[in-house]
Amino acid sequence: MKKMSLTEMLTYSTVLIKCTYFDGTAGSGTGFIINLCRDNKNTCVPVIITNKHVIANSDLTEFEFCRANYDGTPNDQEAVLSVCSSSAWIMHPSSNVDLCCLPLAPVLNNIHSNGQNAFYIPIETELIPHQLYIEDLAAMEDVVMIGYPIGLSDTYNHKPIMRKGVTATHIKNDYQGKKHFLVDIACFPGSSGSPIFILNEGTYSTPNGLQIGNRIYLIGVLFAGHQYTATGVLQFSNLPNLPCPVTQIPTNLGIAIKASEILEFEKMF
Repeated sequence: MKKMSLTEMLTYSTVLIKCTYFDGTAGSGTGFIINLCRDNKNTCVPVIITNKHVIANSDLTEFEFCRANYDGTPNDQEAVLSVCSSSAWIMHPSSNVDLCCLPLAPVLNNIHSNGQNAFYIPIETELIPHQLYIEDLAAMEDVVMIGYPIGLSDTYNHKPIMRKGVTATHIKNDYQGKKHFLVDIACFPGSSGSPIFILNEGTYSTPNGLQIGNRIYLIGVLFAGHQYTATGVLQFSNLPNLPCPVTQIPTNLGIAIKASEILEFEKMF
């Protein structure tokens, strides 16, 4: 298999989550695959991470993997569909943290039993920066977010949408006193659960000057976005009362949960 760039590898780490809710409606969000509990025997627990609110009140959730060829290479034009019940998801131990995870072993075993194989490239927890590294980050860092805004994707190649922005608050600080930070990036429904990375290929800036090489950190998971309302006036002739529509307008400021909260799931396994 040909060598991939960091950004290309990350396109194999996310899944589009489609939900059917008990009230008959449907929705979507983003999930990403990460290996938890890796030990010195090279064993781990692969899971899909997303937000609790993405799968809340859902009857079924479904998602697709890229199909793996017999030689282990990805077949980008074919996908493997998997369906699970909402009860299979494990909630974050803190009720105030909007994260949940789905253990992948049963899902992958079921795919394999049907004579298929899934191709994905999981994220490793070692990409979550320690506080020592976070202290050296700048207040504004380039970030990349990968997901499925309003359910969009490259359906022909089964690939997510990549967006670029910057941190809008320093990641070393707890935004509003919570394990959150802000990113200045276009955020829309469906992006919930998207992983956010500091990703530099070629060069990057540090307190000690310009460095040559690659750098990648998993710093957070998008879960919400600030919005404001705009009130307009619709004018109709011969009507004494004028209706005023109210429109929600994104500010392109996303709120992300710090990636360190993902590590709390390891205690549950």
